[in-house]
Amino acid sequence: MSRLKIIGERFASNNMIRGEKDTLISYVSILNRAIIQWGYPVESAFQLHNELVQEIELSPQFLNFFQVIREITWHYFKIVQNHRVHNFLPLHQRIKQYIKEHISENITLDDIATALNASKKTLNPAFKREYKIAITQFIRQTKIDTAKELLIASNLTLLEISNLLSFSTASYFVKTFKEITGITPNHFRQHFFDEELHL
Repeated sequence: MSRLKIIGERFASNNMIRGEKDTLISYVSILNRAIIQWGYPVESAFQLHNELVQEIELSPQFLNFFQVIREITWHYFKIVQNHRVHNFLPLHQRIKQYIKEHISENITLDDIATALNASKKTLNPAFKREYKIAITQFIRQTKIDTAKELLIASNLTLLEISNLLSFSTASYFVKTFKEITGITPNHFRQHFFDEELHL
């Protein structure tokens, strides 16, 4: 990393910002070639490259040059990681991953099929075969598990949690919560720590 900055300084000793931009653009080009070699689609890689170069060029300054390099590196790592998850994991794992990543949204089977480039008809059989539960049931369960975490760790109201998890109404959220857990969200929030202490 330090060599990158030295190169930038040497090529633009009279213009530090230009030197930093040139260095960052060179670094992005190196990372771009690497992710293409790792199997990332060429067209998507060039689009990513162009977007980052434009962002670099439009930046007036870099308050922390090495932090920018770390952020770019992390950005590329996450892109490759997501690409591999969505393209190389078995279908049931990709479905589960998608649901967890989009749990705040109103997820439909059409959404999942489109995102994973899979046939809608293949989703439930693949998922049920592995997890013994239908996708819609898993979505409901995961939303309620997330709601439990929010009830314990935050002061959000039931309406706020309901909206955050894309329930149609707060009353439907309460109804779903009770169907799955046997108790209301308020009861869960009020008695969680008491029950934990008596385990």
